[in-house]
Amino acid sequence: MLEQIQSFAGEPRLAVALAAALIGLVFGALSESSQYCLLGGLKEARNEGSNSRLTAYFAGVLAALAFTQILVGAGVLDLSASVYLSNTNGLIGLIVGGLIFGLGAAMTRGCAGRLTVLAASGNLRAMVVILVAGVAAYATMRGILAPPRLPIEAIARPEAPAADLATTAGLAAIGRYVIAAVALIAALALAVFAGAWRGFAAVAIGATIAAGWSASVLLGDDGFDKLQPWSGAFIAPLANGVQYLMTYTGAKIDFGVAFLAGALGGAFLSSLIGGRFRLQGFDGPRQMLRYLGGAILMGFGGVMALGCTTGQGLSGVSTLSPGSFLAIAAIAAGMWIGIAVDSRAAVKARSGAVKSGAIRA
Repeated sequence: MLEQIQSFAGEPRLAVALAAALIGLVFGALSESSQYCLLGGLKEARNEGSNSRLTAYFAGVLAALAFTQILVGAGVLDLSASVYLSNTNGLIGLIVGGLIFGLGAAMTRGCAGRLTVLAASGNLRAMVVILVAGVAAYATMRGILAPPRLPIEAIARPEAPAADLATTAGLAAIGRYVIAAVALIAALALAVFAGAWRGFAAVAIGATIAAGWSASVLLGDDGFDKLQPWSGAFIAPLANGVQYLMTYTGAKIDFGVAFLAGALGGAFLSSLIGGRFRLQGFDGPRQMLRYLGGAILMGFGGVMALGCTTGQGLSGVSTLSPGSFLAIAAIAAGMWIGIAVDSRAAVKARSGAVKSGAIRA
């Protein structure tokens, strides 16, 4: 199929973008129909005692790792130039950025990927959030929010990029295959626990990450100029997507923007076919302020953490980047703190309403 895409597109950059859009289409449809989301999983686990959604998220992470490492072990992929393995950001920046992103996601009740899917399903709140998060992310990368970011990222900055965990451990190709086999078995076990459709969708989402790496590496190399390896992500694509819309006539589309467009299209079609498309807006100015604040935190924190629950959680972890494991742990911690604060505020509000007689106990 890659040969057909390459032949149709002609230019490597366009071939990569076309493949990214198709992969994003599948990702968006699967994500929308299965409600794939780390924040939603953590919230259900804490507040309802249900682990199905959280289990599905990690099934997707393990599947992405397994499929990607099989290809790396076979020599098909070299991901050393990917953003997750070629950066020299300090660990403090990854942790702080992850915590900020997680808190922002809790405030907006969804991470960047989930809100992209919801926006395509008619949720106007989510649409506003991803636009603001995109602007905030761009401002953090190259604009007014860059100055506060740079000093934090410089703390404990390593002299050279960290190698992936398999390379650090001195494992040969067979070692990667063993890691992949264990991860795939665990992914399938978690998928069974998560439920038939949700579990299958999670593993398939993991496969789209490996497909993304394959498309960007194999189609992005014409023998003269190699494009940077890339796979599913939302923070940088949202930022670059906003810029692309404003400079369309002089801009070149990249993997991330094309993946984002595909995810929007896939989620839209899935919600339409499933009868889940419904226009929703803000309940009032108070809610809107909360969501706008969360969007800015997600944009800022996501850039500092080098990604979101898709970028770092799926794509980053699939490369075995040590920084990605740290970043997704920080993101999850930030989400958990935000969920806990939300839950306590809800209990306090209900208690106050009961005491005032607004509602009956």
